[in-house]
Amino acid sequence: MGKLRNILVCVLAAGPLAAKAAPAPPARATAPASVPAAKPDPNAPPPSRYAGADMPAYVANLTSQFASRNRATDPFGQLQDPSAKPVVKPMVAKRAVRSFTAEPPKPLSSIVEQIDITTVMPKDKRFLVGNRSIGQGDKLTLSYRNKQIRTKIIEVSASRIIFNDLETGETAIRLLKILPPGMTPGTREMTAPGMTPADSNAPLEIGSPSTPFAGGVSP
Repeated sequence: MGKLRNILVCVLAAGPLAAKAAPAPPARATAPASVPAAKPDPNAPPPSRYAGADMPAYVANLTSQFASRNRATDPFGQLQDPSAKPVVKPMVAKRAVRSFTAEPPKPLSSIVEQIDITTVMPKDKRFLVGNRSIGQGDKLTLSYRNKQIRTKIIEVSASRIIFNDLETGETAIRLLKILPPGMTPGTREMTAPGMTPADSNAPLEIGSPSTPFAGGVSP
């Protein structure tokens, strides 16, 4: 009897403690809120596996989704609408263009005047330009301002050299006035020492021992 009483006392005493120590039951997980399903796009083309049923309709529906249908220009910048008018850009003031007048061609006579002829040999019908010997009948190419002029020597004399342009037929005469270094052409008649110039208007004295001869030697 005493043992039974002790057991009951222990059970009654352990009851509240067991109730406090017992773990709480796990909470039930709440179901997530349902997401409304997306509505299908009525303009979307059907799956390609159904394309064989109506190919023209499938292609028409597919091409209607191309972004190029809403673009004004193609990838090359050209207007896609053939009837569209191009945009007129505002006029920009142009810079003044400098005009150059072409220099008139030089005549052959002006060109041959610049040839530095150093020696003329009329007997051999040749002349020298530096150490180069050129004769009558020779063909000579002149280079003037990056232009090649093909000429032929027609005549070589003591007074002139004649050039002929083989392309245009133009003829130029180079007059020669070659003198040794240090000499210049005279501008008046030269008189030797002791000589008097003849004067056709001077009176002729007769009977005077000192009458000079016209243009003769003075006493």
